[in-house]
Amino acid sequence: MKELLIVKAGSRYLRFLPQGHQLCSFDKASVFPLDQVVQVLERMHRAIGDGAADIELRKLTIIEEPYAEAM
Repeated sequence: MKELLIVKAGSRYLRFLPQGHQLCSFDKASVFPLDQVVQVLERMHRAIGDGAADIELRKLTIIEEPYAEAM
């Protein structure tokens, strides 16, 4: 099991770029290890200052398991 941080904005997500952030779909969102929570919170506060609304820090829990396709 893996746990990562992601920032959600309503039904979309944030992708952090060197020049700021952009709204995106789940598959383009920035993800971070849990030990980077302080840096993620700093980026969130900058995004709020730049006008981002309705954002929240979320934890992703990923479970890896074998895939058995139905035949």
